[in-house]
Amino acid sequence: MSWKKGIVMALLLLGAGCDIYKGSPVSQEEFGEGWPLTVPRGRLLCVVYTGPRGDPRPVVTFIAPDGKKYGVNGNAKSVGHFLEIDSIQKPDPTNPRAKKNIEVLADKGMKLCP
Repeated sequence: MSWKKGIVMALLLLGAGCDIYKGSPVSQEEFGEGWPLTVPRGRLLCVVYTGPRGDPRPVVTFIAPDGKKYGVNGNAKSVGHFLEIDSIQKPDPTNPRAKKNIEVLADKGMKLCP
């Protein structure tokens, strides 16, 4: 992370308070059959990074019960500090070659952005 990104991140964290690290709990119980992951619960977190042109980039991540952090949206993948979410995605029951859609998590995570 560049020093500029570090400063922006620190300011965002200070402005949002310590709860930003806690994120929002999510679970299979909440989403029912729409739950796209093989782990039963975790936490969603959103932090806004500054892109190379100064553009804000909301990064949504999922923190599993074992503490591993997975990128949920495309911005998280471009940052590159997170595990691939597809490693814990359930297969799509209607298409065995595909994974269940994680948009439900991405959408909920985006609502957490400062």
